[in-house]
Amino acid sequence: MPAVFVFLIFIVLAYLTGAVLAYPLFLALDPFLELEYRKYLTYATLLNGILVSAIYLRTYSLLSFKAFGFSGSRGAFIKVLLRASAYGILIILLIELILYSLGIHELDSRRSYTLDEFAIRLLKAVITGLLISLLEEAIFRGGLFAGLHKKAGVTVAVVLSSLLYSAVHFIRYGQVPQGMEIGWTTGLQMLPDAFRRFYEWSIADYFLTLFAFGVLLSLLRLRHGTLAACIGLHAGVVMAIKVSDYYGQRTYSSQFEYLVSQYNSTFGWISFGVMLACISFYYLRYSRQVKP
Repeated sequence: MPAVFVFLIFIVLAYLTGAVLAYPLFLALDPFLELEYRKYLTYATLLNGILVSAIYLRTYSLLSFKAFGFSGSRGAFIKVLLRASAYGILIILLIELILYSLGIHELDSRRSYTLDEFAIRLLKAVITGLLISLLEEAIFRGGLFAGLHKKAGVTVAVVLSSLLYSAVHFIRYGQVPQGMEIGWTTGLQMLPDAFRRFYEWSIADYFLTLFAFGVLLSLLRLRHGTLAACIGLHAGVVMAIKVSDYYGQRTYSSQFEYLVSQYNSTFGWISFGVMLACISFYYLRYSRQVKP
């Protein structure tokens, strides 16, 4: 069976099993966390993504830490990660500079701008950025990318993993329907509605930005051979967005408002253009250094 079809089958299984396993996760953690059930569905699916990636690699006898992108010395890995995180922060700073100059964003006067408050926000952003990037990169540029790269080639691996990475950001569970009791089949019943945003053309700018970001991360994976740069760049972007979202706000009064997605206050056509510029620059500069 072609690797692409096997890949798609595993993705479907990841969501189906994630929808079911959300219930035991809910039973185990809800007495302590008391989160909305849709959060448990999301977490169960992400954790299941790691397992599915491992099984996908195992199918082609590729299962290893190296295939997942974790190899080389720890010191070198951390060094590349930190350098890439700085570039991720710079990308968001460039996007924010454009947004502020066009009057799309402005500083939020309700926030506290003390050093202590900034330190707390920065620490939370760092933790969030590292956790999100580690988990998502292990799935998309790790196991799934390695399997596709080995069996279907570079182009398919880059395009398909980036499409999936972008698409999952629009699969959003809603609230548990009124009157529905939470059980083993609750997630399965809520799953069809989670794809509702794919019927809206208004997601195009946000979707393309995430796709372009996925392509950039894939180029990093190809060049370095590990996930160090992918995790670093991804973490830097998330950290910068978390901090900028806290201290800034959207004005909704700029004539250039249409250049930012209605679903995200930072990403849109402007960010898509910046990502394309980064991809072009990186590819032209480092194409000869990309590993086969």
